[in-house]
Amino acid sequence: MSAGLLEFERVTKSFGGVVAVNDNSFQIEPGRVVSLIGPNGAGKTSAFNCITGAYTPDSGEVRFQGRKIHRMKPNQIATMGIARTFQNLQIFHNMSVLENVMVSLAITRRPHILASMLKFASARAREEEARKLAMEKLGLVGLSHLADHPAKDLSFGEQRLLEVARALALEPKLLLLDEPMAGMSREEVARMVDLIRRLKAEGLSIFLIEHDLSTVMEISDKIIVLEFGSKIAEGTPEEISQNQRVIEAYLGRDVEKNYERKHRSGNEEPVLQVEDLHTFRGGIHALKGASLKVNKGELAVIIGANGAGKSTLLGTIAGLYPPKEGRITFQKQNITQLPAEKLARQGINLVPERRGMFPELTVEESLRLGAYASREGKKRIAEDIENMYEMFPRLKERRKQLSGTLSGGEQQMLAIARGLMSRPDVLMLDEPSLGLAPMIVEEIFDKLYQLKKMGMTILLVEQNARAAMKIADYVYVLENGRIKLEGDPDQLMHDERIQLAYLRGH
Repeated sequence: MSAGLLEFERVTKSFGGVVAVNDNSFQIEPGRVVSLIGPNGAGKTSAFNCITGAYTPDSGEVRFQGRKIHRMKPNQIATMGIARTFQNLQIFHNMSVLENVMVSLAITRRPHILASMLKFASARAREEEARKLAMEKLGLVGLSHLADHPAKDLSFGEQRLLEVARALALEPKLLLLDEPMAGMSREEVARMVDLIRRLKAEGLSIFLIEHDLSTVMEISDKIIVLEFGSKIAEGTPEEISQNQRVIEAYLGRDVEKNYERKHRSGNEEPVLQVEDLHTFRGGIHALKGASLKVNKGELAVIIGANGAGKSTLLGTIAGLYPPKEGRITFQKQNITQLPAEKLARQGINLVPERRGMFPELTVEESLRLGAYASREGKKRIAEDIENMYEMFPRLKERRKQLSGTLSGGEQQMLAIARGLMSRPDVLMLDEPSLGLAPMIVEEIFDKLYQLKKMGMTILLVEQNARAAMKIADYVYVLENGRIKLEGDPDQLMHDERIQLAYLRGH
């Protein structure tokens, strides 16, 4: 095989007990669009970070045009010809659109400050040259007519395009795009797709992370698939779309056990109800009229593809993101505008995605922190901690150990136990299986089932659809900010619309 423009060879990167990139190898050929896909927590952005110098690999090599770059600093890598955008917008909102692009030019075109002071005309000429180049990049992305507007006044899709223009100002040979179409409307996605095609036609190599798989299949020359930090497939869009291992990665693996279900009768009074919820996050219309209910003692599950709005839905219920429209009712009370701390005291607790650990705290200190929302005395809190140790024996063994040194499964157990310390009426969990081996996932699900049997009401967001439907009493399928499907898990288990929701994206 001939050398690629970029060679990623046997790269590994770990964080504590979590292996984010696991002995991965691939290459990016010149003038091609290559997409990196995989379920949430697969290690996609971590791989990007190893390429751009944000992370230094533990082992392996990254080479660009034959030169090793994995020990270089990000600015050195940028000057060599690698530019990137980010999942979360990285623009200067109070600067003009033009100024945003000119700031990027400073990375590769840095006039000596003293020389600029002594040669005013020369400095002005350089500034004019930078302005001309910046306008050229804005024209390429279709924003030149907005050059003098404040970046904060752009639409979300236009801000995404501005970020691409900033990256293009570095005159890269390889452009890394991290979910450039996340949160965009169909019209904005079409505009971004057109831009990517034009950039490819001009000879630019593009490495893309994107959760909208229909778009990935449309524009990619090659697709690389990650799961749990490891590469599981590589090939053309046609090959990847028919790969059963890839489909399994997105829908998740089944669990061995069959859990007893609690079926809805239709007459129950919901303990938690969400009606026509609209929420915006960073300019993205993340929830577009989502509605659901959870009955007392029920384990309800929300499934859906990356970017569907699952985490935003839980965060909105928990008071982290105020909704623009809609109503949230808890125990017959309107809680729509209550802040998170008040909701925690009223009995709603969220175990966040990626566990929200304080790595410098011990296991026991973390559990005590979880009791902040309870009004119990020291004796009752001590009893609750012992109850958590009884439910999660491994935590008792590691009670004096720093949370950051636990394995991924142990951290998830600690996150659940910490959430239970506030004695919630409703426990919400966001992707508790994220990054965990199948055996550990089953252990976590066993604990959730035990909690349900004890009378706990649970609302679970889970990307592993197959495992989630085994434990669920009721299932909601979220797609593009809306509940598109709901019902009994036995009825939905083999519904092809669920596979479409995961593999279609939009």
